[in-house]
Amino acid sequence: MQKIFHKTDMLDRHAQKKFLLSEEILMENAARSIAEFVKIKAKKGADIIFLCGSGNNGADGFAAARMLAGSFNVSVFCVYLPKSPLAKVQFARLKSLHVKILKTLPKSADIYIDCILGSGQKGAIDKSLKDLLLHVNTQRGLKIACDIPTAIYLQMPFKADFTLTMGALKSTLFEDFAKDYVGEVICCDLGIDRSKFEDETDIFLLEKDDLILPTRESKNSNKGDFGHLLVVSGEKAGASVLSGLTALSFGTGLVSLLVNEKLFEFNPSLMQTEKFPDKTTAVIVGMGLGERKIDPLWFENLPSVIDADLCYDKRVKEWDNPKCVITPHPKEFSSLLEIFGFGKINAEEIQQRRFFWAKEFSFKFNGVLVLKGANTIIAQRGVLYVCQLGSQALAKGGSGDILAGLIGALLAQNRSPLDAAVSGVLAHALASLSFEKNNYALTPEGLIEEIKRL
Repeated sequence: MQKIFHKTDMLDRHAQKKFLLSEEILMENAARSIAEFVKIKAKKGADIIFLCGSGNNGADGFAAARMLAGSFNVSVFCVYLPKSPLAKVQFARLKSLHVKILKTLPKSADIYIDCILGSGQKGAIDKSLKDLLLHVNTQRGLKIACDIPTAIYLQMPFKADFTLTMGALKSTLFEDFAKDYVGEVICCDLGIDRSKFEDETDIFLLEKDDLILPTRESKNSNKGDFGHLLVVSGEKAGASVLSGLTALSFGTGLVSLLVNEKLFEFNPSLMQTEKFPDKTTAVIVGMGLGERKIDPLWFENLPSVIDADLCYDKRVKEWDNPKCVITPHPKEFSSLLEIFGFGKINAEEIQQRRFFWAKEFSFKFNGVLVLKGANTIIAQRGVLYVCQLGSQALAKGGSGDILAGLIGALLAQNRSPLDAAVSGVLAHALASLSFEKNNYALTPEGLIEEIKRL
């Protein structure tokens, strides 16, 4: 996994003080990273336009344009005239090479590079910048953002194919609202290896290698060695079936559905019971539950996954223990925040500050939070883990039931709640990426098949 930071200005100052690297040297290294990346992506003679602002993000663009001049057809469009000292210096150096300074944008270019506002951007933008971003976003050329896409907090940001973030990964790039605009995020060094540049953090980006599958090593084993998962069935019993079948496909030795009466005779893989099995090792409860009443005391001291309908039940606090994993989507999380005393925070507000609310909730909740979304956040006692690997194919009924089944399967096999949440979320995401048909066609059953192939 990689480190993520809310802000990186302290890291820049640390590099300047400890490693005696001036701001200008860091800028030259940032520009070099941009230039080297462009050389990989650009064809010979490509038309490259740098869109530059008045501050140091614009200065990065001026410096990178200088480095690429001569190798490509480079031009610069000054969205705002240079104002910061380094922007003025870099602009003067650029002009000494007689690089073309555009007064208006041409009809097309092969590559557009956004160096307008950078990570310090805040507040509204003027109409001329809005019009510029709208125009560039409709062009067919490759789009690269320097550090962070311009106007990322607003409705019409620069839509990048790649974001080259400087020095360290920034949390803004992994908010759900940024998902459609950052493209592929690449961290560029500033002349110092990341292990030396980065400091301590409480946010981490999950990667494929962080997935630990429930592979069976011992040949001398039986079904009892791999746990007994109990899935509580409710008014919409299909949800519990999907969770149960997922758990069986993810290594659980036994899966039982807790039912009021026998519901399914056609699936022999899932046992059905009206009583609580004595050897239950983990429980999933909430999905499709409806009005069915469940006593939290039944599951006392058992690892459990809580989902869906229980997120709206005030008794959910009675399930709150260190062995619990709760898996809300934003609307369900809004309910949980109110139940746990944070007040009325609607889903839209949550989506604008997902990291903040996930962290705040994790200090009050004793278990592990899995806040579902385009970039799912896992939180435990103030430490956050982000998965950006999922596909929009998962935006379909039943996907959450599959995720609950994955996490429950690992809990039943004696994985810790945090480990179960991390590997369950990663398996869910990676399985969706493996689907080779149209992304609108993925069904829960198809997702289970992909999970089997991980």
